Amino acid sequence: MARRKRKLICRSHYSLTEVVQKINDGRVLIKSNAARDAFQLFGWGLSEIKDVYTKLQPRHFYKTDPSKAKPGVYLDFYKATINGERIYTHFYIDYQSDLIVINSFKEQ
Repeated sequence: MARRKRKLICRSHYSLTEVVQKINDGRVLIKSNAARDAFQLFGWGLSEIKDVYTKLQPRHFYKTDPSKAKPGVYLDFYKATINGERIYTHFYIDYQSDLIVINSFKEQ
């Protein structure tokens, strides 16, 4: 009898509730490359990027990885179809500045 493989349940490092709250409070930094890519790929400006982030759901979570550039910081990666576009994005929360930092916004 074949054994079933267990699906590994991964959890995001950051709470989406906290992410949305920071965006609603204006506590967000969108890196220039993320803004540029969102505009070039989807025609979206900063407000559309923020809107997409408020629509992220736990099911969109992809993975968490440690940052290569910032020791001790973890990046949460999300893949989602929002507003008819397939996006791939990652971010972290900088607790020193109390900001969510969106540092990548790509097309899947």
